[in-house]
Amino acid sequence: MAGNVDLQVLRPGATKPNPYTICLVANPAIEAPWQSFQFIPDPMPGNGPAFDAAVRYAIDCLFGNLPGQAEQLLAEPRIGPFVRIVSLRVTGLPVSDANALVGESVFGSLLAPRRTQMDAFVRSFGVTADVIFAISQSSTFTRESAFPTTDDDSGPGDAFQLDGIGLAHRHLFTVPGTVAMHVTTRSITPLHEFGHAASSFTNGQITDLYVDSAPALNCKAGRPIPISFGTLDAFAFQSDPVRDGLGYPPGWQSYHCELIDPSHPAVMDDYINSGAALACRHDAITRRFLVDRLIAKINR
Repeated sequence: MAGNVDLQVLRPGATKPNPYTICLVANPAIEAPWQSFQFIPDPMPGNGPAFDAAVRYAIDCLFGNLPGQAEQLLAEPRIGPFVRIVSLRVTGLPVSDANALVGESVFGSLLAPRRTQMDAFVRSFGVTADVIFAISQSSTFTRESAFPTTDDDSGPGDAFQLDGIGLAHRHLFTVPGTVAMHVTTRSITPLHEFGHAASSFTNGQITDLYVDSAPALNCKAGRPIPISFGTLDAFAFQSDPVRDGLGYPPGWQSYHCELIDPSHPAVMDDYINSGAALACRHDAITRRFLVDRLIAKINR
């Protein structure tokens, strides 16, 4: 049984049933290692001040409120006022499968989201969220990771075309987008991870650009790099031939879309080592896709 439930609506969003919702939840337990079904306690729920600080930072980052921040995705007037933000911190829970929302990944010090557990956990407290951030206070696993949304492809959506292929910004999901985030996370990491989580496995997946990634919405493969990157509905985008000044390492096959601001890396690229992370913006196709997708969900 829960000792105490602290559920706060930090932004009300649209006054309608099922508004687009982001939930930030204090993680009660950790699967150690991931997919082992072995669990250890996470001290996060018992540290309210640190959790609240991490929540405030993440929200400021998502809405572009950090001092000098250039990318203000959720501050878009057609989006920001309609997004509901909820925080959830529950103390006194047992260490169990149902309460372990993140796991210790086998990849370095990455925290991994436990997608279905996250969704079931917040629903048990009356929250339906499109994207869930589980915040951990692990002492050893401090890096973030995210999974895109599994769309409900049997349900309604706003049709669009990506490189001439018909897809849809689905209004609903079968599994929400999920992020495993450490309580100490700063820089523009919450915005970066939201880019992954708000995208879709089947209707446009946003991938990391700081590695030689497989093709996705914001990444393609081949040499030589063509002038044209692709199209999103009626909008044509050019390729970035120089990887926003960083350069493509020898042997890479992937290449990226043109940048809105070519003087800084993309949000999904190596912003950590850019020297000016707060100046980074999304590349052109990623930003248009995210704006279109969020508006479709807001208007469902």
